Amino acid sequence: QSLKTAKADGVEPPPPAMPASTSGPKLSEDYKMLINGELVSAKETYDVINPADGKAFAKAPHCTEEDCKAAVKAAVDAFPSWAATPIEKRKECVKKALDIIMGAKDSLAELLCKEQGKPKGGETPDRAMVGASFEMMFTAGIIGGALGLTPDVNTTLDDDTATVNVIRRPIGPVVGILPWNFPVAMLFQKAAPALVLGNTFVAKPSPFTPLTTLVCCELIKDCFPAGVLNVISADDNKFRAGAFLTTHPDVRKVSFTGSVPTGKAIMKCCSEDVKRVTLEMGGNDAAIVREDCDVKKVAQGVFQGAFLNSGQVCVAVKRAYVHKKIYDEFVKEITEIAKNSKWGDGMDATTEYGPLNNKMQYDKVLGFIEDAKKEGGKFETGGKAMDRDGFFIEPTIVTGLSDGSRLVDEEQFGPVLPVIPYEDDEDALKRANSSQYGLGGSVWSADVKKANELAARLDAGTVWVNEHLGNTNLAPFGGFKQSGLGREGGFSDIGTWTEMQSLKTAKADGVEPPPPAMPASTSGPKLSEDYKMLINGELVSAKETYDVINPADGKAFAKAPHCTEEDCKAAVKAAVDAFPSWAATPIEKRKECVKKALDIIMGAKDSLAELLCKEQGKPKGGETPDRAMVGASFEMMFTAGIIGGALGLTPDVNTTLDDDTATVNVIRRPIGPVPVSEPFPNLPSSFPPTNVLFSQV
Repeated sequence: QSLKTAKADGVEPPPPAMPASTSGPKLSEDYKMLINGELVSAKETYDVINPADGKAFAKAPHCTEEDCKAAVKAAVDAFPSWAATPIEKRKECVKKALDIIMGAKDSLAELLCKEQGKPKGGETPDRAMVGASFEMMFTAGIIGGALGLTPDVNTTLDDDTATVNVIRRPIGPVVGILPWNFPVAMLFQKAAPALVLGNTFVAKPSPFTPLTTLVCCELIKDCFPAGVLNVISADDNKFRAGAFLTTHPDVRKVSFTGSVPTGKAIMKCCSEDVKRVTLEMGGNDAAIVREDCDVKKVAQGVFQGAFLNSGQVCVAVKRAYVHKKIYDEFVKEITEIAKNSKWGDGMDATTEYGPLNNKMQYDKVLGFIEDAKKEGGKFETGGKAMDRDGFFIEPTIVTGLSDGSRLVDEEQFGPVLPVIPYEDDEDALKRANSSQYGLGGSVWSADVKKANELAARLDAGTVWVNEHLGNTNLAPFGGFKQSGLGREGGFSDIGTWTEMQSLKTAKADGVEPPPPAMPASTSGPKLSEDYKMLINGELVSAKETYDVINPADGKAFAKAPHCTEEDCKAAVKAAVDAFPSWAATPIEKRKECVKKALDIIMGAKDSLAELLCKEQGKPKGGETPDRAMVGASFEMMFTAGIIGGALGLTPDVNTTLDDDTATVNVIRRPIGPVPVSEPFPNLPSSFPPTNVLFSQV
């Protein structure tokens, strides 16, 4: 979790300066794909629509299956050489690409404005943080962050005979499937760290916004050896290139930013050959506005957090919970802000907010509005499409709804904000966390200490205090629950774009040390032969049992409990109910519990080894010192080492920003109830099925 907490009396620094404006190169309007270092025309093209007027303004190449195969083959062929290139040389290539992109930033911002719809911005200093010009600046920061990546080598063993180094290796040919809301930023959010860390890359932009991606790759194609960077584009209505790339057997990883349903489909496809996958999906981000805040100031902040990019931001405010004492005042203030906001064609220098990007999303958001009307929503302002060409919807503030309404529970991804009253902090927190999503959130309050404490309890990947969408200085980005899997950005990219390898290398003339001594043999407790399940702290018998076979003679030697669906539900419920308290228990207290468990298991190790021998078939071992590393006795010793290693775990807190106004800490939070499944149905009855809480990092 990336948690940005406020400091009392902090003054927000000014936005970073945009690079000096340049005319830059004139961009080609003959858009082509990049495959194996060559610009490739497609046999067919499709229309790209300017959402400001709903009309086609360009043609994009529509790839074939053969184009996709060629792009992947190019990435596969280029990978060995690129992976072997020293990281500093790879960084030089990416730095050249950054310089070229920034040299063309104004031309790219204009093209981005036309195909995406966001305001161009950037004409004057006060417009530097608006729309397409902001995206270009943000992209520069992303690439700059990638240039700072250097994987560490962690040494876990170094003695006279050998060294164990934990190293990071590039994954291989990877695919980036890009969204239509921030196409340039997301291209380089994925490609820049992937390339720096030695992977080769195939980009697949959204069919709604392919042009800036195609042009960026054309501009920087000579920065890299052929095949290292490739890009294809397609009309998804004719050929689903993303699905084809996701299922291609030579692709080693897929990174996706987009909707939850598409992300789930990608995850399912990647499971077929266990591709690595990173998913950044939807959000239903809550802003909690406490009663002690400056209403006028906070209403402006929440509005900006909700309506940036016309609400088309995965981590924008999607629902605002406002304390009942200031609710009416807040609604009045944010409604006035909405009424006075300036919407129009992004090429108009006065425009603050543009249209929805495409007809599909436009219709979807209008559907949310109609449902809100049916559910009794009161429209303080907006609530309909604008009477003009293009995909414009009036900025809309809705009251009169609560949890359970579609507009409150789901992600609208557009310029519509429900504002909901709440009773107290715990009420707001519970409602904010009662969602299938967990991408972002914010808390707004004059009491910075209380707001920081409340923010730390939001179940979301990125959380702010007294702001929303503010700078987190390249902190890792991603979501809890159905908002995603994995993280991208900042130091997390090393884990995202590499495989971890534990490499034990030998030393010349080294003498292997003797095996570690087994703990002294003890008779230990006599084990029960009435095997039961453990559910909610109670030993539970099953209605049915099944035979456990001794593989040494093929005969049944014991009966194991056979659980029902109800037993499974009870175990999960027990884990869910226990989680909040266990997660809040200090880590040292949790370690004490695990240490007690280790002592008990080791006290019963001989009896457990004998039972393990019977059900698994391995030798018992351990009767004499030379038998310490054999079979079941070794497994017990190995288990002691595993538990001992777990007792050494303490998550770090990484600080990515600490200035006069705020601190950004990247912290580790437990996941929740975690099921653990053994690989074989009859293994092991010595550790019957239990409901277990694992605090994973």
